[in-house]
Amino acid sequence: MAVPPQARRPVVLCIDDERPVLNALTRLLRREPYELVTTDDPEAALDRVRAGGVHLVVADYRMPGISGTSLLQVVKASSPNTVRIMLTGYPKDGWIQAAEANGLMRVWAKPWDDEYIKRLIRAELDLPETESP
Repeated sequence: MAVPPQARRPVVLCIDDERPVLNALTRLLRREPYELVTTDDPEAALDRVRAGGVHLVVADYRMPGISGTSLLQVVKASSPNTVRIMLTGYPKDGWIQAAEANGLMRVWAKPWDDEYIKRLIRAELDLPETESP
């Protein structure tokens, strides 16, 4: 039986060319109340966004072939309501600061705080906070 659209979980897509980063995000977010999709292929990520149904994208800043900033610009043009977050070890880079100031995206700095990331994604997706164990 098909799941009614209103019951479907939001989709979070993470793109990073470093497999250990994707593995860490998968471990961190696997129990969250949304579908987590990861890829190290920016073109596959853009195809998924263009197909629709992606609610939030997390992109690494420095990837071969396309910068995270450029990728998130394409996401904004293709899917304006999709939340865009840049994951970077260079949060003070002028391009990143300008893009964030102009509403292109939000920024996470590497290394990240696990609980902050969970809260940020839930807040951006308008999901309830996790309960303390």
